[in-house]
Amino acid sequence: MIGLDTNLLVRYVTADDLEQWQLAAGLIEAEGQLCFLSNIVLCELVWVLRGQPYQFTRPQIAEVLEAMLATPVMEFENRSSVYQALQRMKLGKADFSDYLIGAIAQQAECSTTYSFDRKLIGEKGFQYLRISDNPIDSALR
Repeated sequence: MIGLDTNLLVRYVTADDLEQWQLAAGLIEAEGQLCFLSNIVLCELVWVLRGQPYQFTRPQIAEVLEAMLATPVMEFENRSSVYQALQRMKLGKADFSDYLIGAIAQQAECSTTYSFDRKLIGEKGFQYLRISDNPIDSALR
């Protein structure tokens, strides 16, 4: 098994540089080769694809992640958490990375995941923390 860095995966997905794409494809598609993708690499991949110059849409990013999950040569740090985060991203407003954080926390048996991210308001497993919710502020009143 080999590990893949984000930049190699970006070249493979976008094919925006033919030489680098050929190297990446040769490595990833080598017979009998398993490719490990860490959670960090997946989050970076999503961030890169959403930004300039690629500007992938949420549905396009979901397609990329689904294809990777369906590819037998791709090994994930935590396949079930990635799958769960992908499904929630497709339905929700928050970023893939937020849902992945929540899925990993849930698997670690956390009761909730606190965040200041307004996109997570009302999302199961998350608690949006308002300034007025601060236990220190409450004790001072």
